[in-house]
Amino acid sequence: MIPQFEAAKSKQPDAHLILCGLIIFGIGLFKKTALADGIQPLVSLAFGPAMPSFDQAWIGALAYTFQLYFDFSGYSDMAIGISLMFGIFLPLNFDSPYKAHNIIDFWRRWHMTLSQFLRDYLYIPLGGNRHGRTLRYLNLMVTMVLGGLWHGAAWTFVIWGALHGIYLCINHGWVNHGPPIAPRFKRLADTAAFTLTFLAVVVAWVFFRADSVASALFVLSKMADPTQIVFGRGEMAYSVFITIYAAIAWFAPNTQEIMGYDHASRTVGEARKAWRRRPAFIYATAAVLAFGILGIQQHSEFIYFRF
Repeated sequence: MIPQFEAAKSKQPDAHLILCGLIIFGIGLFKKTALADGIQPLVSLAFGPAMPSFDQAWIGALAYTFQLYFDFSGYSDMAIGISLMFGIFLPLNFDSPYKAHNIIDFWRRWHMTLSQFLRDYLYIPLGGNRHGRTLRYLNLMVTMVLGGLWHGAAWTFVIWGALHGIYLCINHGWVNHGPPIAPRFKRLADTAAFTLTFLAVVVAWVFFRADSVASALFVLSKMADPTQIVFGRGEMAYSVFITIYAAIAWFAPNTQEIMGYDHASRTVGEARKAWRRRPAFIYATAAVLAFGILGIQQHSEFIYFRF
C-alpha cells in the first residue's frame, strides 16, 4: 500500500475513482446502519437478561452472526470507499464468508487481512505444515488460540479461537483421510458441508459474543433444548427477518462483485450488466446511500472498534 502513496496517480483527483469510492462507501454505510444496526435488537433475545427459549436462543445467535458480518464488512467497505476516493486501493477484507463450504474456505473469506497476518507471522514461523501433520495441527491450534487472544484477554475469545483451531484440524484431517464422495452424492455432500460449516461458525460466535463462558454455555444449552419452544407471533416475525438476512448473505453478490473491485490489478468499475442499465444502477445506488444515511438514528459504534 505504501508505494501507492508515492504514485503520481494517487496525487491527482480521478472522477471515476471518486464515483466508485462513493458508491462503495454508500454500500458499506447501508450495511452498517440499515442491516447491522437493524438486526441488533434481536441479538438481545439470546444474550439479554431474560431467559431465552429454544427458538429465541437460535434467533439471537443467528442475529449476532449476521450483525457482526454486516457491521464489520460495512466498516471495511467504507474504508475501501474512502481510500478509493484518494486513489488508494486497500486489500479486501471479506469475500462472502458465509458462502463457504468448509472452515478452511471460511478463513480465506473472513477478515482476510487478519488471516494473512496470522498465517505469515504466526503459523509459518511456527513451522506451518513443513514438519509433519502432528506439528501442523499443533501450529494451527496455537495460531488460532493466539488469534482469539488478539481480540481480547478473556476466556470466551480463547475458546472461540480454540474452536476454530479444532474446526481447521478436523477439516484438514478430512481432506487428507476422508473417503471420496461419489459424483451422484456431490450435491448432497456440498449442501451438508455448507450447513455444517455455517452451524459450526454460529456456535463459535456464541462464545465470541457472550460476556462469560458460563453465559455462552447457557445460551448453547438453550439452543440444544427443543423442548422449550415459544414461537409466538414475535418469534415468527423475527424468523422471517433472519431469513431475509440469510438470503442476502448467501445469495446476493458482494461489494467487489457488484463494483468489479480488484486490489491486485488496481482496477475498479461497475459490473458490465450494471453499466448497461446505468440509470437503474445509479438510482439503486442513490437509494442505498439514502437509506444508509437515514439509518443513522443514533450513535452506534462499529463492533470491531472494541478490539
